[in-house]
Amino acid sequence: MSLMIRSNRMQRSLLAAFVLFLGMSIPVLAQRDPVKADEEAGKALEYMDANLPESAIEAWDRALKYMPDYAPYHYEKAVSLVMAKRYLEALTILQPIYKDTSLKERGYQLLGNCHDFLQDTASSRSVYRAGLAAYPTSGRLHFEMGQQYYVAYDRPSANAWWLKGTQAEPSFPTNYYWLARSYSETRDLIWTLFYGEAFLNLERNTPRTRDMSRLVFEAWNRSMRLGDNNDPINFCSDSLLEVPSPLGAQKMSFPVAFEYNIALAAQPFIPKDSVLPRLSIEKLIDLRYRFIRAWAQAGYDKIYPNDILSWNKRLQEQGRLKEYLWWLYGYGDKQEMQRHYKQNEDRYDTFLVWFSENGMSFEKPLCLGLGCP
Repeated sequence: MSLMIRSNRMQRSLLAAFVLFLGMSIPVLAQRDPVKADEEAGKALEYMDANLPESAIEAWDRALKYMPDYAPYHYEKAVSLVMAKRYLEALTILQPIYKDTSLKERGYQLLGNCHDFLQDTASSRSVYRAGLAAYPTSGRLHFEMGQQYYVAYDRPSANAWWLKGTQAEPSFPTNYYWLARSYSETRDLIWTLFYGEAFLNLERNTPRTRDMSRLVFEAWNRSMRLGDNNDPINFCSDSLLEVPSPLGAQKMSFPVAFEYNIALAAQPFIPKDSVLPRLSIEKLIDLRYRFIRAWAQAGYDKIYPNDILSWNKRLQEQGRLKEYLWWLYGYGDKQEMQRHYKQNEDRYDTFLVWFSENGMSFEKPLCLGLGCP
């Protein structure tokens, strides 16, 4: 069952791509009236935003009287029917139009979602695969395939599909989000750190942003018990650490090198006679700052390519890393973040202005240490 429907209202921005078409359409038939249709469509979208799907359905019906063959309106009516849990009716509407090129991969996605809601996994999987054949770079359809395996408790297959999704469409955030969430439920928290941070750079101001900020901050803290003489650093499972390095038998693998260098960076924070159960945001930022500096100075950024760590290095060189990390972990401890903001308001605001115009590049697939392209 897709979480995309519930979180994103089925990407209603699809209609925006067709506004120009509406304005330029020539009313060949007398009943066609793009202007009135657009008015009703606007009302329908408002009803959808207000979570009033039945009212939205009525508005879409009025819009379709003026533009009866317009596939995006049929699609949006189907979205409203799904919101109203009228899945069989939505299927009926989607069957003739889901391959319409104006809908791109979204037609396949919504049709598959309807089958998922009806507990027909075989049909939905067939639809998603057909969609991927038509749109192989669709991050959405890779997400849907991964989600099917995730709800079936097949985490390795789910993660594999989401990883492919990050490579097929690097700028689509949801696959990073679910990789981070999935790995947070395992002992390999290292991947939660990197895919969670990548997600935050893509989707900066939504409820999921707040959730991921907290998740990543907690993942760092769950991975360290500074002062514990037996097992102070725990970002990776034993099985991951035992995987041979592709660089050769005499070289550390990336996970081993990461844990080793984090352990070195953490030395100043280790209590003498006790265990530090939790790092504050400020101390975690100091640890990460030390880590990035030492990682780059040792040349590990060249030996172990990682786009997140390269981004951190760039920010450090520009004097922006610490404010970036305050932004990154801000929801991990809101009170600490608020105190920092009050004391550093001008500096932090200056960073936010810069950050709104600059950021990581997602034009090509990222290398984050897991299945690098």
